[in-house]
Amino acid sequence: MSSANVNLRTMRFDVVLRTFTDFFDREKIRFVVIGGLAIHAWGRSRNTQDINFAVDLSQRETVVAFAESMGYKTHFLSDGYSNHEHSSSDWGRVDLMYVTGETAEKVFATATIKPIAGDIAAPVARPELLAAMKATAMKNAPRRVLVDAADVQFLMNVPGVDRDAIRDYFAQRGLLELFNALEKHS
Repeated sequence: MSSANVNLRTMRFDVVLRTFTDFFDREKIRFVVIGGLAIHAWGRSRNTQDINFAVDLSQRETVVAFAESMGYKTHFLSDGYSNHEHSSSDWGRVDLMYVTGETAEKVFATATIKPIAGDIAAPVARPELLAAMKATAMKNAPRRVLVDAADVQFLMNVPGVDRDAIRDYFAQRGLLELFNALEKHS
């Protein structure tokens, strides 16, 4: 991953990614990369300011304790999400999404190992699931349409993607008109 694609001037994505993935592997915690790095792994060059992971909800306390032991301050914590920021820009921000049940099984079972940064490869969520996460984000914060629409259009065109699944995710969130507009222009 070149510095033209990820903001390496501030956060050391390679170091943070390796630190967290090594921890997840050592502790046998199921995880996938989501967010901007996942979109990049699928082939869209884009800047991002943080690293996002989805992990099993049952491991939330363990993961939060690890982040805090690394010097991250927890800014927000719920059953669904947590946000952590380090005082050093090298370590930056790590956001975690917690999944359980059928959602967890789908996210982890369908992940694909992809190169992320340098020689680091990790499981990455499928394009359809990334689009579903983007749909949820846009539903919850409509201003995100300006940022996330281009990501969804890209994801809709990844070879082998199931556009009908993406359409269903948007329909479930009451965003079918938005999906249709994105599809028309992709």
